[in-house]
Amino acid sequence: MIIVMKIVFKILSLLLILVISSPVISAKNKQTPDVIEVSMIPNSIVESQRYSNLDYGLRIVVRSDIGSNPDISLSDLTSKEAKDVPRVHFEYSNVESGEIILGKIASALGFTLGSNPQSDYVLRVTVTDLRLRVRQYNAKKKIGSSTATAVVRWELVDAENQTVISSTTSTGRSTSDSFNEVFNPLFKAYYAALCGIDWDRIANSLKIAKTARQEKNKEVTGSGNSALEHTVIRWYITSSPQGADVSWRVISSTPDVANTNANFVGNTPYESTESFDIRGLTYNNSGNVQIEVTCERNGYLPQKKRFNLRQAIDQKEISAKFNLVKESEDE
Repeated sequence: MIIVMKIVFKILSLLLILVISSPVISAKNKQTPDVIEVSMIPNSIVESQRYSNLDYGLRIVVRSDIGSNPDISLSDLTSKEAKDVPRVHFEYSNVESGEIILGKIASALGFTLGSNPQSDYVLRVTVTDLRLRVRQYNAKKKIGSSTATAVVRWELVDAENQTVISSTTSTGRSTSDSFNEVFNPLFKAYYAALCGIDWDRIANSLKIAKTARQEKNKEVTGSGNSALEHTVIRWYITSSPQGADVSWRVISSTPDVANTNANFVGNTPYESTESFDIRGLTYNNSGNVQIEVTCERNGYLPQKKRFNLRQAIDQKEISAKFNLVKESEDE
């Protein structure tokens, strides 16, 4: 009988221990979940809209060289500490997060996003590093610390896929010594790297320069996206006697610009203001391009004059007077 009572007492003791310890285990599970949701998206960004008057819109393209999600390193932890670290679920991939963050930054700064694919410039961003190093993590003592690094490479190209700003690197870093915020540095580092993109330089590139000299390599394409196409040239061609036909053509010694046939524009005195539409022309190659102006009238010998286009661009004028010579009656 005594033996039976001892056995019953041990069983009741074990049951009591289980009843008391069960809530503790449950509470621990609630405090340290198996999976934690991490969002890389800011709620809002307050900026000054200082780039709201640009001439061109912007498109954003993001890619990743490191996979879909950030790298989380637990190598500084003991095996028990590493086991207690919850698995992380990211709401969006690196690419998706980057596109959303960049869109929010650009919109807050006043850029017009995706307005016209034919003229928009394209900001290309590549995520080359995005990692979190958990240096301490003790779920029981609520101790945690971490460091995050983000590196992106970016470049700007125009609508013709010509490089405007060459590939440049931007880096962001963040740390946390809080157990409850051990994963927060990931977003902060990524956000810092994307904010670190030279937005002032991008904005300046989305404006038409005041002079062609300021964008020496920008080609005339016919889309009106260069200062050269907005450079107005004053034409003034006169002759003695008046009433002669005026025509002009392009004579080029650079392969970037094609020669053209003569184009009739009017009679003397001819006066006009026109912008350039000479495809392939840049300020740099304009010194190798000439405009040949021809003046013709019945009974008079045709005359031609050539003008260096670089000089015409700088002076914003092509002007000439033709003193026509009568044809010989013997001829």
